[in-house]
Amino acid sequence: MNAAEGDRPRRRILVAMDASPESLAGLRRAASLAAELQGELAGLFVEDINLLRLSELPGHDIGLASGTGRQTNRADMERQMRLRAEAARRELERLALAHRLPWTFEVRRSRLDQALREAAEAADLVCSALSRQPARPLAPRPRPQAAYAQAAPAAAAVRPVLALYEGGEGGARVLELAVRAAGSNQAPLRVLVPARAGAAGDRAVAQVVEHLRGAGATGEVERLPSGERAVLAAVAGARGRSLFLDAGGPAVRADRLSRLLTAAGCEVLLVSGR
Repeated sequence: MNAAEGDRPRRRILVAMDASPESLAGLRRAASLAAELQGELAGLFVEDINLLRLSELPGHDIGLASGTGRQTNRADMERQMRLRAEAARRELERLALAHRLPWTFEVRRSRLDQALREAAEAADLVCSALSRQPARPLAPRPRPQAAYAQAAPAAAAVRPVLALYEGGEGGARVLELAVRAAGSNQAPLRVLVPARAGAAGDRAVAQVVEHLRGAGATGEVERLPSGERAVLAAVAGARGRSLFLDAGGPAVRADRLSRLLTAAGCEVLLVSGR
């Protein structure tokens, strides 16, 4: 390590977690990434306000630890969340010590998309390890076979690493990390470029191609039709294993992030251009 590298501040990699079983798996991936980038590992456990409100209503299907549905009141839901938060804190501490990383942990009660946007303002990279399966009303007669078939993974080709390129410094960082992730996971890279008028769109595609060439990487570059609906359809149809996007880009603003999280169906990583 040279002097310039020694003086460089550590990158802060924050993993946003909730009470879902998927969160611990996402935490482990974030810890590996933090070790690779020699960064600080920060855990943010989100107590989902919407989930707490739902637990106050009759006829709901919520099971945090087991993944099975059962009736739950708010007091029980808060108790489950505290237990899951403590389990997440212990696992984060274990991983940080194993990788020799500095670490922090915070619990925040918020909406999931709001917590992600706020976290992106204070971290270099935010890894979303949040559940993509919302709680739902109880079915009158659940059918286990149908539920199993729904949850079973489909046999398919290796899922690609996705990058939503919106230009600027944030876009360059998105490509840098997506290229790194595709290489380390031996996965194909697919870069989605939202439509821009005329020459601006051509320049955006050319920037992506130039970046990939400079990094010695290959990937599919797709220029999308105009409109948010086209972005959501492309992200959903790509069936990616992870999605990198600019934390300061249009896709993260206002109420757009929640729709993008739902469409992606995979781990979403918000990249700061700082």
